[in-house]
Formats: sequence, C-alpha cells, structure tokens
Amino acid sequence: MQIRPLTIDDASEAAAVANRYERHWDLPVMTTPAHLTEELSEPGLHLDHDSRGYWLDGRMVAYGVVMHRPSGVAEERAFLDGRVDPDWRGQGIGRDLLGWQIERGQQRLAERDPSLPWYLRAYDFDWVEDGQHLYRRFGMSPVRYFQEMIRALDEPLPIAIPDGVEIIPWDRSLDEPARQTQNEAFADHWSPVPQSEEVFRHRLDSHISRVDLSYLALVDGEVIGLCRNGAFPEDETVTGRRDGWVHSLGVRRPWRGRGVASALIALSVYIYWNTR
Repeated sequence: MQIRPLTIDDASEAAAVANRYERHWDLPVMTTPAHLTEELSEPGLHLDHDSRGYWLDGRMVAYGVVMHRPSGVAEERAFLDGRVDPDWRGQGIGRDLLGWQIERGQQRLAERDPSLPWYLRAYDFDWVEDGQHLYRRFGMSPVRYFQEMIRALDEPLPIAIPDGVEIIPWDRSLDEPARQTQNEAFADHWSPVPQSEEVFRHRLDSHISRVDLSYLALVDGEVIGLCRNGAFPEDETVTGRRDGWVHSLGVRRPWRGRGVASALIALSVYIYWNTR
C-alpha cells in the first residue's frame, strides 16, 4: 500500500473512488473530477499536510482531506471528508484514514484560539452503516441532521416582494456586501463559520454555482438579503431529475419576518421554471 498526500492531478482518481462508493450505497449524488479539483483547491487547505491517498498496485483505493475554515467566533471546527473504495471494505483502510484525519484535525485546531471549543466534524447519509459504525468507533456521535426539500417545477410560485425592498439579479460588484450579509445572517446559525473573501469568491466561482440565477435583496441600495443558487448537472444521471439548488439563503436580522426570504425563493423557483 502506497500512502502519500494528494495533488490536484489526483482529482480524477479520487472521483472514481467516490463514484464506486456512491453507487455501492445508492447515494443520490455523482462526484466529478471538477468537484474534487475545487475541493482540493479550497483556500486554507494545505495538500501536503491536510490530504492523504491510498494506492494498491497503482490503483487509488481511498482518499481523505482535513479542512479547517477559521471561525474566530463561537467555536472552531475541522471537517473530515473522504471515501474508501467499497471493494476494500473491512481491510482497516477506513480506520487508518479516519485515525489520521482526527490527529491532523487536532493539529489544525491547536493553531487557533484555545479559548474557543474545538470540534471535529464528519458527515454521511444516514443509511451508510459502515460510516456510522466507524465514526462511533472513534468516539464521534450524531449531533445534527440535514434534510433535502424538493419542490416540483410544475408551476411557478407567486412572487410578493415586500414594500421598500428591491430584488435584483446577482451583481458581482456587490460580492463583498453580499458576503457580509451572509456572515451576519448566519451568525445566528448553529455553529457559525464566517466566510472570508477568498472562500466566498471560491464558492461563487465554483462550477456548480449559478450566479446568473441568483438574487440579492436591497433596501436603499444596501444588501439586506441573498439567495445564492446552483446546480449539480451530473447528479441527474442518478436522480433522474434536473434540480436547481438553493445553496445559501439569508436575510439580515432587522429585515426578517417581512417576506424577503420567501420572495427570494419564489423568484428563484420562477426563474428555474422558465429555464428548464
């Protein structure tokens, strides 16, 4: 077994490992080389120290990364992501990989403010039994569940824009106030991690981002809400649907409860409906 840090050139092999894992567990996703290229290019990710790949007879059988996006508020978290080829289940590769990720994640967190709580976070679909068992074996436990909510585009939603609010197509000249709005809106969220300019730009420039189908809410020219949308075209091969995604929806606290977020969602649904 050859074990070494990943490089950007390993993205295609890693995507192939992820695809075998996804089909084995019947996941509604299709990881692509472009997706992993962007993940391995994540600002703050140091491939030489924060990634690891496993090869056997020249074939990649597992990979993993440790991503830490500095918070500076509430808590610091390191994200553990990776996949093991299902043909190599039960060989101890996943245990070795997760053990290394936990150790590296602790090292990354130790570089931050010691007065804040530190957490390691991993995720998987709830029916992936092997993953759940492995995380528990290392002392991890479920703390949060996410749901995917789907609405058919049989007809658009009615759009009711609140008085005094203007909703415009995303304007790249307003990226910075949009970032500040998102960080403020998500400050109330469970375990907030403010996005830096570099990370926010990385998200907007992603191949899954549809800035052309995203919107900003303004009041007197000030950004008070955003709906950043996107799409995963490759997922259609496994879901049988053409989906648009709301990646990030947020409204500044003083403007909540007035229908701003509802208007942003309704307008996004309307636009997706007209671009099917």
